[in-house]
Amino acid sequence: MLAINIGNTNIQCGIFDKKSLARSERFPCENGERLRDFLISCPPLEAAVAGSVNDAACERVAEAASHILKTGLLVAGRDFKIPIVNRTRFPEKVGADRLLNGLAAYERAKRACIVIDIGTAVTIDVVNANGHFLGGVIMPGPATAIAALHSRTSALPEISLPFDIPVFGRDTEGAIASGVFWGTVGAVEKIVGMLKKEFGEDSATFLTGGGAERFAKELPGIKHIVSELTLEGLRLAYVAHQQGE
Repeated sequence: MLAINIGNTNIQCGIFDKKSLARSERFPCENGERLRDFLISCPPLEAAVAGSVNDAACERVAEAASHILKTGLLVAGRDFKIPIVNRTRFPEKVGADRLLNGLAAYERAKRACIVIDIGTAVTIDVVNANGHFLGGVIMPGPATAIAALHSRTSALPEISLPFDIPVFGRDTEGAIASGVFWGTVGAVEKIVGMLKKEFGEDSATFLTGGGAERFAKELPGIKHIVSELTLEGLRLAYVAHQQGE
């Protein structure tokens, strides 16, 4: 089975052999060549499924799948449901990635979960002890924050985050890097702590998304680092669909 997580900035593709993720790759949404190469390299498939928060990119992926794989692309939430109870005020407005993350986290933990996804946006979501998605927190991701500082000011440059970031910036670039990186770490730690007080200190914590590995060492309180959590959720949702659940 081919599972594709289509985000605002990146696409993550994964090939499952039954329950095991045999291979995965992440690349920018605009990189059509990488997408074609991945699809061409796929073994014979039983299904191709996607979760998407980016309609334009999803259309391009679906078109590529139809030409290269000769199969349709089934989209979670549109062509088959995501089997998690959504108890937010406006369920239809919740991104598929957040629901898929919640589904996969609860399947792993079998108890209340807090899921942090660091990407274009940072989402911090709660699944209760019954496996119901309750909602959560959304804030700008690191690259989005940097782009906003650059576009909304006349002098601040657009930077790439270096690997070693001291808290004290000795120049403008260093100050931006510190503020964005350590600001994200601090916000995640504070919000997760507040959510644990509200929903239970024993809530399982998961970190996923394109920034998961980068931030993991600075967030030691988060016990489960699973970069492919959304892909796992896609597999679970499609299997439930096949079984008529």
